[in-house]
Amino acid sequence: MLDYTLTYRTLTVKPTGEIDHANAPGLRIQLDNIIKTQKFDCFVFDLSEVDFMDSTAVGLIMGRYKKLKDMGKKVAFGKASPAADKVLKVSGLYSIINKL
Repeated sequence: MLDYTLTYRTLTVKPTGEIDHANAPGLRIQLDNIIKTQKFDCFVFDLSEVDFMDSTAVGLIMGRYKKLKDMGKKVAFGKASPAADKVLKVSGLYSIINKL
């Protein structure tokens, strides 16, 4: 499941549950639709409700990051659950995408 909020031109997306091989394709479609239809300057990944992430999630995040950077948008991580935080640290995503 994916929730999002738009506040002061900041779009925050909040997936819940697992981000893995099984549900990443559907999540990618949802994220791309939100990115295409909303007007924003900054995009924030809130991973506070993510129970599990694997390398597929890293690829999903990197794909959205590249798309957003090409659009001239700022990208950041908001809150992250302990499980998500561990994957973000190990993958090196925190060195590419700032953490708020």
